[in-house]
Amino acid sequence: MTSHKLMMLVRNKPGVLARVVVLFSTRGVEVESLSFDPVGHDDLSRVDVVVGLREERAVDQLVKQLSRLVDVVRVVDVEPAATIERIGA
Repeated sequence: MTSHKLMMLVRNKPGVLARVVVLFSTRGVEVESLSFDPVGHDDLSRVDVVVGLREERAVDQLVKQLSRLVDVVRVVDVEPAATIERIGA
């Protein structure tokens, strides 16, 4: 199983996070980490998700399916080399 970090920009609407999580659960995607933070705009939030996938090609399909959700503005699969781990407190 490989881990992928997905970054999403979503509209602050009721149920948007629930729709994202339902998409993961119906497709059997293991969520390793999830964070939901508002951004500078009043109506947008950033969702960072680390998911475990059994097949490497499944990430492209997952990104396409997330992009089709109504309140999802943008989805990006972050390259593992582009992530920076925070060490310490």
